[in-house]
Amino acid sequence: MDTHKRNIASLRITPWLVAGLTIILGLAVSVFAFHNIQRTRDHMIRNYLEHAEALTWALEAGTRIGMGRGMRGGPGYFQSLVEETAKQNGIVYLAVTDGSGRILAHNDPDRIGSNLHDPGPMAALAAQAGQGGHFRTMPGGGKVFEVYKNFSPLPGVGRSMWCAPAGGHRGGGPGPEGASARESGLDDAVIFVGLDAASLDGAMANELRNSAIIASLVVLMGLGGFAALFWAQHYRLSSRLLRDTQAFASEVVTCLPLGLLTTDPEGRVVLANAMAARLLGRGGEDLSGSDLQALGGLDWSAFTADLAAADAVLEREATLDSREGGTVPVSLSLSRIVNTDGQFLGHLFLLRDLGELRRLQEQVRRNERLTALGSLAAGVAHEIRNPLSSIKGFATYLSGKVQGQDQEAARAMVQETDRLNRVVTELLEFARPARMQRKDVDVNQLVERALRLIRADTEAKGIRVVFTPDKALPHALLDAERLTQALLNLFLNAVQAMDPGGVLHITAVLEQGRIALRIADTGCGMPEDLLPGIFNPYFTTKTSGTGLGLAIVHRIIEAHGGEVKVESRVGQGTVFTLLLPVGEVHP
Repeated sequence: MDTHKRNIASLRITPWLVAGLTIILGLAVSVFAFHNIQRTRDHMIRNYLEHAEALTWALEAGTRIGMGRGMRGGPGYFQSLVEETAKQNGIVYLAVTDGSGRILAHNDPDRIGSNLHDPGPMAALAAQAGQGGHFRTMPGGGKVFEVYKNFSPLPGVGRSMWCAPAGGHRGGGPGPEGASARESGLDDAVIFVGLDAASLDGAMANELRNSAIIASLVVLMGLGGFAALFWAQHYRLSSRLLRDTQAFASEVVTCLPLGLLTTDPEGRVVLANAMAARLLGRGGEDLSGSDLQALGGLDWSAFTADLAAADAVLEREATLDSREGGTVPVSLSLSRIVNTDGQFLGHLFLLRDLGELRRLQEQVRRNERLTALGSLAAGVAHEIRNPLSSIKGFATYLSGKVQGQDQEAARAMVQETDRLNRVVTELLEFARPARMQRKDVDVNQLVERALRLIRADTEAKGIRVVFTPDKALPHALLDAERLTQALLNLFLNAVQAMDPGGVLHITAVLEQGRIALRIADTGCGMPEDLLPGIFNPYFTTKTSGTGLGLAIVHRIIEAHGGEVKVESRVGQGTVFTLLLPVGEVHP
């Protein structure tokens, strides 16, 4: 269980974990957005280059077409073509310069003859053969993408194509008088196309905005995915922990040596373990859902009323009436079941069977009495036996010297002395520690031997003896002489308790790993209130007898590690049950 708690604790979302996941997702999305923006920028530049190349091709084609139709040297033809071409959307300027950067044609005629670029940058551009482009900031603050390319529609057409008609020039540029000075640079003409970069900026802004939205969504989805995985794992571990806890609690409740009973607020039984069902004499399924007051056995309402004045009722002894008609001493503990919100959920009852405890307490008290009695008997017997021997000797001597009533009195004195000696012998036997000489014994044969020893008594009184042996009964390690003595005491007590024609019934069976010997008679029986004290020394219901017979029986059976039970009802007889351990079982 601690392992499950540690596993769940390790899955807790900490701020560092959230920050780390956010940084990782942010970096991944940023790299993706950067590449996406760069790809868009490259695509737009490629479009600019293609657009400029198309314009350059159109100008070159227009120039060639114009030359082929006889318009070679037509005044201002190329300038008009440049001006018309530059009217397309997205073109800021369109210019053709010579190798030194001087403008030969421009969509703004006023700029013809001026320098578009200084000779230094033009030399650098000349070193980059072919087509190129770069961003440029205009003097007015605008931003354009300038594409440059060598312009050569037809070789040797420079003078007639760039110069204005005779008698003047446009834009303040040099007239025909400067043509010879420029002729050497005409074949190195370069065309410049200035394209408006606003579309690129707009596209980049849109791409940046879209990337930010996508990045936010990806981060949120990523965090949501991580959170979902975390909660799924947390739910799985929590479910497993709950199942294990329920199994653990169920096993604890089932194996609890106390009777456990819970009810809902209406007093209906919700849960009852096997011990509670056994104490109440009901099945666990029969108890579930039944009304507590209908169970009987205890005054449940009185206990719940007592609980109203206290937080809990602890270890209160009571007597539980069983369904079989008997009573069971129990210790009852009661408490209220309340959840964390203070809501009352029901009652919890704990029932502890005190029957075994009472039996052990009685056994301890009996052993204490027997020990004290044994010590007393040992001292008394020693002091009594010597005078008894002298008294018996003199009485025997006198019985041989006198006649008549004196002789009868002497003989009576001898008999009483013998009886007193037997009492002293029983006391010594009782006081002496029980030393068992165990050996392999057939209990069936042991019972038959004891019955043969009392045959004269049963036949004299007309008692019918019925013995039901168990042929499959295993042998046991017992002290045969001691057990025979215990059986004789029980058999003789039964015979004395029955009227002529009574039945003495003996059975021997194996019950729960122990040999059970039952001795049942049809005598007068005993009141139930006398049963707890019948094994005490000197307890007797007969006018004659020492009252040590049952005490000796109890001592012998306990010395074997067994148990003696008795059931008796007035007018219905008595049943003694001797429960003996089997020990080593032999085939």
